[in-house]
Amino acid sequence: MVPTRTWTRALAAGLGLALLPGLVLAQPAPLPGRYLPLYPALYGQLSLETHAGERSFDAQGEERDSALPQLEGQSRLPEQRAEAQFLWTFPMFETLDLPFFSSRLHTARLRIGYGGGRVEGALADFVADRSDDASTQADNLVTRGNGLSDLELEFGSFLTGTANWKQRESASHALLLLAGARLPTGTYERDGVASAGGNTASFTVRLALHARPWRGALLDAGFGERAFLKNQDPAFGGLHPVQPGDRREWDLSLAQRVWPGWYLGVFGRGHDGDANLYENPRFSVTPPEPPPNGDTYPTPGLYRDAGTHAREAGLSLSWLIGARWKADLLWSTTLDGESGEFDLPYTERQPAGCTPGSTGCSTTPGETVRVDGLGGARVLADDRLMLSLQYQFGQGDAFTCLGCER
Repeated sequence: MVPTRTWTRALAAGLGLALLPGLVLAQPAPLPGRYLPLYPALYGQLSLETHAGERSFDAQGEERDSALPQLEGQSRLPEQRAEAQFLWTFPMFETLDLPFFSSRLHTARLRIGYGGGRVEGALADFVADRSDDASTQADNLVTRGNGLSDLELEFGSFLTGTANWKQRESASHALLLLAGARLPTGTYERDGVASAGGNTASFTVRLALHARPWRGALLDAGFGERAFLKNQDPAFGGLHPVQPGDRREWDLSLAQRVWPGWYLGVFGRGHDGDANLYENPRFSVTPPEPPPNGDTYPTPGLYRDAGTHAREAGLSLSWLIGARWKADLLWSTTLDGESGEFDLPYTERQPAGCTPGSTGCSTTPGETVRVDGLGGARVLADDRLMLSLQYQFGQGDAFTCLGCER
């Protein structure tokens, strides 16, 4: 049993890390040994990530030199983010001898952070021009979206690989079943493209494998499904989806010990997402020309894109610093992707600003424009850098530990 004071100190340290800056959460970072069974202990981890947001994939999978290809000129969506997480590995109901639960280890994870995103280039000019137009100031568009990210909770049980953890016997592989929830507790900027929080809950189920195919090698693989609830107030004029499409997410990595305490790895990850739904967009960044003495507005309705997908690959370097510390440096690049786009019809009205259906207000169908979906519908074609530092607060050595020389 872990002494009460040890639990208290570890919990306080873990919660302290959780108040540090953090990352808008998506798929798990592909760190070597992320699905590794660990001897019961408490771990804190802080990760920093940055990307330039200069390029993206369009709906046909073509890489474009702008984050929003439909808007003339380059638009950029740079982000600098960090993530703090608190990980706990533990047995459950050992004295009760319950089927399944009492004979294996379990894991729980809490993640939260702080994100700093902004818009630059042509999109920033669009925001400035719209803010100067008195007739379009209802949205009060902004170019930054900083704040706390959403809270993510996860619980899992090792289906195999931990039956003899008390004897510290390590298995050649372990299978882990995880269930998680992301709660919309983060800062949400409805009038900005970038937001730290997503304003919608999501739920995941993931099956993960850890194996040691040969001496000094660590293989981790995961496949899961993420389901989203409805976003009741989609951001940036409704160009963010009101109902994000469900996603199939996967990750795969292989790391090899190249020197005592040092691991070099390769990894890949990606997702395939169903169609995103948009409801009553209030504007687009490429509106059609208005008729003489009149104006145009997006035709109210529901619109769908064709879904999204992304494929990413990268390299990792891990360093075990003594018995409790571990540092990781990751670089990745997006190899392939498709963003969400949809056609948005406009309605012309005369005179300008009149109320449709009122006396003297004439409306006719107008032009249709192609619109870039934002938020989760946008797949950036970026290189990313991530630095991670982990510390073990609890007692005991690592079970099948990273750095084991056998």
